[in-house]
Amino acid sequence: MKSTLLLFFAFFCSVPALAQSPNVLVLHSYHPGLSWTDTLNTGIRETFGAQLPQTLLWVEYLDTKRNTDTSYLALQAALLRHKLADSVFKLIIATDNDALDFVLTYRDSIFRSAPVAFCGVNDFQPEQLRGQHNITGLAENPSFPDTMRTALLLHPDTKEFVIIGGDQAITDLITDRALRSLERTFAPIRFTFWNNLSAQELKGRLGELGPGQIIFVHGVMRNEEGVLVDYREKNLFLSTHSKVPIYGFWDFEMGTGCVGGRMVQGQVEGERVALLGIRILAGADPDTIPVDLATPSQYIFDYEQLQRFQIDPDALPGDSIVLNQPARFYQIDKRFIWGATAAVAVLLAALAMLLSSIRRRQEAQAVLNKNKEQLEEAVRARTEHLRTANDALEREVHERMRAENDLRKARARLEIEVERRTSDLVFEIEQRRQAEAHIRDREAKARALLNAPNETLLLMDQAGIILDINETGAARLNQSRASLSGVCLYDVITPSLAERFRQAVDSIFESGAAESITDYGENQDLDIRLYPVFDDNGQVTRAAVFMADVTEAKRMGRQIMLLDKINSLGRMAAGIAHEIRNPLTGIHGYLYAMDEVCAEFPDRHVAETFRDIIEKIRKAAGKMEAVIRRVLDFSKPGTPRLELLDLTGPVHEALGLMTPTLRKAGVSVETDLAPVQPVLGDRMQLEQAVINIMDNATRAVRDQAGKHIRISLSQSEGLVRLTFADSGPGVAERDRERIFDPFFTTASDGTGIGLSIVQRIVADHHGSIRVVESSLGGAEFRLEFPVHTGVHA
Repeated sequence: MKSTLLLFFAFFCSVPALAQSPNVLVLHSYHPGLSWTDTLNTGIRETFGAQLPQTLLWVEYLDTKRNTDTSYLALQAALLRHKLADSVFKLIIATDNDALDFVLTYRDSIFRSAPVAFCGVNDFQPEQLRGQHNITGLAENPSFPDTMRTALLLHPDTKEFVIIGGDQAITDLITDRALRSLERTFAPIRFTFWNNLSAQELKGRLGELGPGQIIFVHGVMRNEEGVLVDYREKNLFLSTHSKVPIYGFWDFEMGTGCVGGRMVQGQVEGERVALLGIRILAGADPDTIPVDLATPSQYIFDYEQLQRFQIDPDALPGDSIVLNQPARFYQIDKRFIWGATAAVAVLLAALAMLLSSIRRRQEAQAVLNKNKEQLEEAVRARTEHLRTANDALEREVHERMRAENDLRKARARLEIEVERRTSDLVFEIEQRRQAEAHIRDREAKARALLNAPNETLLLMDQAGIILDINETGAARLNQSRASLSGVCLYDVITPSLAERFRQAVDSIFESGAAESITDYGENQDLDIRLYPVFDDNGQVTRAAVFMADVTEAKRMGRQIMLLDKINSLGRMAAGIAHEIRNPLTGIHGYLYAMDEVCAEFPDRHVAETFRDIIEKIRKAAGKMEAVIRRVLDFSKPGTPRLELLDLTGPVHEALGLMTPTLRKAGVSVETDLAPVQPVLGDRMQLEQAVINIMDNATRAVRDQAGKHIRISLSQSEGLVRLTFADSGPGVAERDRERIFDPFFTTASDGTGIGLSIVQRIVADHHGSIRVVESSLGGAEFRLEFPVHTGVHA
């Protein structure tokens, strides 16, 4: 009451100061037709109309519910800058968070630092106004806990709160965060959040709700056609497809299925911010008016929903308003009853007076007859009076005709003004249409540029929420772009990579410097670069992520490095082999000479002893010769003679050659050779590669109890895969990269050249080879060759 009287006094004391018509801009965050925005606008207009009718209100809508693209507000700013270029406003009224942020961003460039009064701002923090002057307003803090406690009082068997949010705009995220903070307060009640669900998915989930569950609703939704609908249409959808009570926190939720709650009233908020604006227009300094953090709210319930869920109206809080309640006689205001009774009494009194008047009139008739002559005289006098009055009436008619002529002239001027204003309105509509076409064109170009790269490109905030992502990134995550919007990136990647992402993002927001991450795994290698996105004030507000799949590049790099190493070692090995072969030739010559000397020994026993020694030397030299031949084969590989062939051929031919060795070693071989497309290859080199791998596997299982080798052939994604799995001891993790290096071996009798030759053959066929752990317990070598898709000449 005290604050109301002060406003009343301030208004009437400032009437001389407001004699002229002040221009006031009302900037709404959302679009006309949205019930919250419409009730705010009604409260503002009616309050100004009653308190300061000469005010010229200019209303603009940012329409951020239906336009969520990051470039939209910049385009909207350009449009408003053009529209308001010649306008000067005494006051800016901003409703909701997006409008306040927009005004703070473009206050100097568009609004010329006019005083600002705001309302409907969720999660208001004083830091938002740091460095700002001539600004104050009303924070919006709905009574979430009171509504939840009331719902529990009316439904004591409740076990779960199902909170259905909106399309994850900024206000929806703030409301969602505030509701999540209440989970501990209402333990052990379980909180379940359904955010950004499609209408089809939401319909399915609603049908599964039952006793012990309550819905709390906030935000808007898109219907099954993808069109953004109002809060009331959303509640009608929810109440139609669910059988549990629905509670809300704002009065626009009422009337289409919401039971009720302690609610913020949009028209009341509009009236409050209008009164605050009138104070500022009257000369009050906004900097001396603190931001009002207390939001008035009222318990409001729907009688039809109370009946639907058998809720006793007497159980409601004492100051509750019940809508749609049928009136009973004893509930009719006593003032109406007493008024009707008084009216009947007046009518009866009038009737009595009328009857009395009739009697008096009859008595007066005789008197009138006696006074007839006097009456005729009076008539003559009256006639003279009427003549005089008629002259006066003629003068009045003349004046009225002149006034009508003036009115016709004013009407003509008004029609000209209406035509002019209509022309201006058509021009403004055309300008807006062109601006919207420009916005759509810019958006299409930006989307084309975003989806053009082969890399994953995405935009995220510090909490990891994906704000936008290109088609390549969505496909890499096996989801659609629409389903990833508003989803936390850390929930769709591996936990280890998510933790590294968090650290990098936190570093970006703290230092403003770019970061990079590498994630090299068994099947995929990723290079990730993160860059900060700054706002107009130089603060980091977003993080741009560029994620490149470098698996193939690293594989090719390793392969090139290995081939260079093989070539270098091959040249060195060829030189060494050449130097060793010359002495070996001399050793063989001396051995033949010693054979001849032994033949001349008179003592047979000594001769046989020497011959045994000579034979051992000859075998050792033979082994050295075999090693030199393999080294020379390694150092001078032949160019593959490519032909179109089925890999089953070289496999069967190699198995035929290896059969005696396998049978002697007691090794069992299992084959699973599925039909595959042909590849371009050299039959002899591929056969040699299979023999080398089979020989390597045979040596690996020779000391095992179960000696088993499995060969399989398959095809997928344009590649033919040939695998060799054995039951041997396997290859240690640290040796899997080095096992293909020339002369590297873990066997006591190995040369370390066989697998290097296989590596070279596979590389010459544009394929790849790697070793992994086998399901048989040992090693598994995987050879992959590209399928031939062209015409073989």
